[in-house]
Amino acid sequence: MKTKLLLILVVFLFLLPVSCIQQYWPDLGDKYDKLLVVDGTITNNPGPYTIKLSSSSSLDNPGWISYPGCVVTIICEDGTTESLTEQDPGVYLTSPQGITGEIGKKYKINIETPDGKIYESSFEELKAPVELDSVYTEIEYQVAEGLPHDLAGYRFYLDTKPALKDTNYLFWRLESTYEYHSDFLARYVYDNGQLSVFPQSDSLFTCWRTNKIPELFIYGTSHLSKPVIKHFPLHFVSTEDRELAIRYSLLVSQLTITEAAYSYWDNLRRQNENQESLYTRQPYQIRGNIRNINNPDEPVLGYFLVAGVSEQRIFVGKPPLLFHYSVCELTEADYDAMRFLRYSNKNEWPLYITTDKNYALALPNQACIDCRLKGGTNIKPDFWEDE
Repeated sequence: MKTKLLLILVVFLFLLPVSCIQQYWPDLGDKYDKLLVVDGTITNNPGPYTIKLSSSSSLDNPGWISYPGCVVTIICEDGTTESLTEQDPGVYLTSPQGITGEIGKKYKINIETPDGKIYESSFEELKAPVELDSVYTEIEYQVAEGLPHDLAGYRFYLDTKPALKDTNYLFWRLESTYEYHSDFLARYVYDNGQLSVFPQSDSLFTCWRTNKIPELFIYGTSHLSKPVIKHFPLHFVSTEDRELAIRYSLLVSQLTITEAAYSYWDNLRRQNENQESLYTRQPYQIRGNIRNINNPDEPVLGYFLVAGVSEQRIFVGKPPLLFHYSVCELTEADYDAMRFLRYSNKNEWPLYITTDKNYALALPNQACIDCRLKGGTNIKPDFWEDE
């Protein structure tokens, strides 16, 4: 009997470390599904301003769910108003010649939904912007688990000009655009059952891709001896991808916001940093500045941001570092695929074909030859500066 008890105890102690480690996924039901989500900003820069309305989705099936058919109005404390036009489902825009934010004035947003609900933000003052001084890069190396080499790349930094007030609350939005190339030129095209020379072999070779940087960057200056920021770190871009391989541009929008807005974004940043913790607050608990005027207890997600803005764009070339992204190479299967062109799916036409140094035809993965299939466009941005 003692032997059996001892065996059970040993098995229990062996299983204890495993059985106690379980993934925790809170059962929230559908209480926090289909909430109104508001994303919009008005600044001292000319419009049009964009307000995006959506419905919250479930934790196990996240995604954009547009909220169409609303009447959206921006209201200034001086009585000036403008109703926005719904350009796409859930995307509402002011007129290019419409309302423009003015420093020192207060603004709010009013939303009337198709089912008769009315939501409104609190008035917030448009603060005078703290001016950007410079944006620059430094080469950085990071130790990366699972890689046989250090992670190398550029870390972006910024400096501000001295502010007029000691206490300022800053929020940065970053947008990157980079040039990248296909691995092969399109020499021929197969379309409508015919193979022909592709007249502009380089037209699918160069593309540009624009991304919003998802990281949150905020800062308050109340603790500084002087209201000026130096060497503030932004995002890091590594050489594990193509972003820095040709030319990279970063647009930095420095928003001077209210203390209430700063508190909202700071809480959201903390939420993102601690999302692996069992006791972290859930995202729905971070309330913005928007309320249902007839039901103040209804959770509403998002924030209508009123901010002074200073912007700066920089361009950087390829850094003197080793790159580690994958490059397409022609295989026997790519050459063999030419024999089966006539059996290809019409829905996949046109198909682009390249040649090797011996002018042999090959049909590689189309993402290796058509740069648009890597998420970008072959239309050069108006702001783009070549080296």
